[in-house]
Amino acid sequence: MIPTARLWATLALLSLPAIAAGFLRGLWPVLLGVDAVLLTLAALDFVLARRVQLEVRRVLPARLSVGQPNKVELDLVHRSTRRVHARVRDDVPSDFTSDSEDLRTMLAPESRSHLVYRVTPKRRGRFHFGDLHVRVLGPLGLVWHERTHPARAPLSVYPDLRGASRLLLSGAALDLVNLGLRKLRQDGQGSEFARLRDYAQGDSVREVSWKATARRGRPVTRVMESERSQSVLICVDAGRSMAARVDGLTKLDHAVNAALYLAFVAVRNGDRVGLAVFADGVKSYLPPAAGRSQYRRIVDTLYSVTPTLTYVDYLALFKELNVRLTRRSLLCVFTDVLDEDQALAMAAPLRRLAHRHVPLCLTVKDTALTGLLLEPPADPDAAYQHAVAAELLTEREGLKAKVAQGGVQLLDVVSSELSLAAVNRYLDIKARGAL
Repeated sequence: MIPTARLWATLALLSLPAIAAGFLRGLWPVLLGVDAVLLTLAALDFVLARRVQLEVRRVLPARLSVGQPNKVELDLVHRSTRRVHARVRDDVPSDFTSDSEDLRTMLAPESRSHLVYRVTPKRRGRFHFGDLHVRVLGPLGLVWHERTHPARAPLSVYPDLRGASRLLLSGAALDLVNLGLRKLRQDGQGSEFARLRDYAQGDSVREVSWKATARRGRPVTRVMESERSQSVLICVDAGRSMAARVDGLTKLDHAVNAALYLAFVAVRNGDRVGLAVFADGVKSYLPPAAGRSQYRRIVDTLYSVTPTLTYVDYLALFKELNVRLTRRSLLCVFTDVLDEDQALAMAAPLRRLAHRHVPLCLTVKDTALTGLLLEPPADPDAAYQHAVAAELLTEREGLKAKVAQGGVQLLDVVSSELSLAAVNRYLDIKARGAL
């Protein structure tokens, strides 16, 4: 039994005559009678609320995306013959944020109600929802009856796979058009023959097939596309620097989302995609392979990866890659430039690998430092923070310059642009025939 505000307000009003009863003894029997009636009504209200027949069921999506609002549905079935005011609270995992902790609804007699709220997971992995707690208001509005419906359910939080789909259908598609690419086939560029078509105004003379032109009696153009079945190895740093949070997620989460988007596009493009997760050593390795099954293996490997507070051994990673990768490959290394020692440890092996492969280093900018510089300091403490932020950003630019040498490419972008930037650079490398 949980008293309502109405019951507490009534008891507060009765406390005023109780004070006067200390001087007028004749009021005590009246007050005791009123209190007894009020308690009787509260007990009756509780019994009526308890008799309400109510069923509650939670409907979860098959998988949730980290850092994104995910819809959770609650179905209520009311089998009683009177209107009922109900409140529902769900036991959400502690690593989730919810847009509504207390859902309220008015249920008509013998009706169904559908409630929706959204949760945003802060990290990937395996979690459990708890039970559902429902409060039913008595007809007199004096007390709530609270009941618990067992609804414990496991679920998995995956990287933001929906983000890849949105980018492919909207932003990425528009950017590919601006780059002169179409449906990831990159017609008109590359080294592999795709098909013949009639000459169109603007085609280069070098693209004209003179033999086909002679046979057909009209100008015919060769359509070329980028070479397929090339190797792309995605390397994801799971060391201590990737545990830093940017825009609500860790840098590792942003790297995982971008890596899956890149893998998705590369698989769609017919290339062989592999994966290496590393920190103080290589934690997971999937050799490059083609097909949707390979993409699912990459998703299953990355969905539970968490940053470890250890140093990053780039030399161990690149030694293993030097042995395992026999074909020329695009090496996409998602990492962070933390300090000079780390940058030098990464730059030297990458430059050596550049003789056989195409290394591409991708990092996430620290928007908090950049935002700090945009605001003028208001006091001495803010001025000190402003100076430190400027020094850190200047040092980071110097470290980036040391890494991006000897054939090593580097992309340092904000978290929201990482996925698109990675795919566009991959497509640019393919279009130029650099791979």
